[in-house]
Amino acid sequence: MSKDLEPLSIQKMPGYREAAYNAIKESILSGYFKYGEALVEEEIAAKLQVSRTPVREALAILQHEQLIAPRRGRGFHVRQMIREEFIELFVANEVVEPYLARLAALHATPEQIQDMKDTVISGRQCAMDKNVPGLLRAGRDFHRAMGNAAGNKVLTRFVIANEERTDLYLLNNGSIIDSKNLSQSNQEHEAIIHAIAQRDPEAAARLVIHHSQSVRDRLTIFFAERPL
Repeated sequence: MSKDLEPLSIQKMPGYREAAYNAIKESILSGYFKYGEALVEEEIAAKLQVSRTPVREALAILQHEQLIAPRRGRGFHVRQMIREEFIELFVANEVVEPYLARLAALHATPEQIQDMKDTVISGRQCAMDKNVPGLLRAGRDFHRAMGNAAGNKVLTRFVIANEERTDLYLLNNGSIIDSKNLSQSNQEHEAIIHAIAQRDPEAAARLVIHHSQSVRDRLTIFFAERPL
């Protein structure tokens, strides 16, 4: 569900910055802030009940992550992504994630495998609740957990940053997507986890590739009329 901004309760300045960053980002990725919607520093600081400095710093990070962009006049707005950029980000992750799945099958600890399973449980609940932002978040959490199990922090950050932007694109095309055509990912994630738990790197990579193609099939309107 979309999440508004609420007052923060932090004891020191770096903590305020991180908390402001997380709160604003969550509101963007939950769909509370829409494409083109203004993000005004003073207004956000008032809602979070913090000074403008940590908000300014948080917005600078989000701009660097290309989730927001400067707005004419003052402040920022949620950055609008074109379809071609969405496809390029999706394809970039298609290249990287089979490699991470192979590594995860070789190195995942029992605790890391459980972390992946927990994301599927969360995703199923979101599907039952028809919570599209929650489903997308559970998907990101799964891919983050798989990347953590693979032990490659750089590629994991790359994948999640791309997923945040593609998920934002999907959220802002909400009339096209729904919980039904996203919930199939839970089953596909479960199959990937099983291959990882069985220490089968080739099966894990193959299932990740299948998952990507399945997403393409379910969201075909976004990929039509474009060479793969």
